[in-house]
Amino acid sequence: MKLSKKRFQKPARFELLPLLDVIFLLLIFFIFVMLKMTMQSSINIELPQLVDSKQQTEELLIISINSKNQIFINEEMTTEALLLPQVMTLQEEQKDQKLPILIRGDKQSNLGVALSILDKLRLSGFQHVAFATEKDK
Repeated sequence: MKLSKKRFQKPARFELLPLLDVIFLLLIFFIFVMLKMTMQSSINIELPQLVDSKQQTEELLIISINSKNQIFINEEMTTEALLLPQVMTLQEEQKDQKLPILIRGDKQSNLGVALSILDKLRLSGFQHVAFATEKDK
């Protein structure tokens, strides 16, 4: 029995729909990665503005103070008394290096709370502490 080659050979086709699916999935993946790379915070804080501000790009331990003087460590609410032990615990989890600490204080918050936190951190040996600001336009 002789089989015809024409019957079994189909012309090669380049399917575009699976290719478009892959391209859209890659696009969505890169969008989510870029959103994770930017500093996101769900705590509503209006930062003070300075003329000379620099963009921070490395990983940070973020302490936020909202306008009601509530304190948050990486978006988890805490009190001023529990702040230092929690910071020390988070820093001990970083085996190879200590994370710099960024204090994000609302411009309507009490300056005394931010300075008290800064003083406690400096007395405990944390030297890489900075305040977050927005660049004045």
